Amino acid sequence: MTRWCTALLAVLLMLSPVAAVAASVTSIAEKLKCPTCATTLDVSNAPVAQQMKAQIQERLASGRSEQEIIDEFVREFGPTVVATPKKSGFGLIAWLIPAAAVLIGIGAIPFVTRAWARRRPVTASPAAPLDAEDSARLQRELDAFED
Repeated sequence: MTRWCTALLAVLLMLSPVAAVAASVTSIAEKLKCPTCATTLDVSNAPVAQQMKAQIQERLASGRSEQEIIDEFVREFGPTVVATPKKSGFGLIAWLIPAAAVLIGIGAIPFVTRAWARRRPVTASPAAPLDAEDSARLQRELDAFED
């Protein structure tokens, strides 16, 4: 039993660095876009994306941090390789417009609901009175129906 637990512990310890590196590759790949298909590296299967993921793996193995790796790809491919825009300068607009749209939508709810509540239902105009012939025929059909 002790041998089995020791062997299991040794295997788990050996696999833990691999899992940590794989998780880091995935986390970096989620933050970078493929230059050919413009999807994030974690979902892209383009040859360039595969090469970039291999480069991420190599750079992590050499001890570089996540930010250093992202900065290297930005220097190599330009700022469009980053999946999310910067939170400063012109990129700030991409963060502010959705938030502003949500706030405007929430602010419009009271005005729209008041406008809907003020609408009056359309009432039907009164029916034209029946002439004597139609009235008599209606009465005969009602009498026949009751029998």
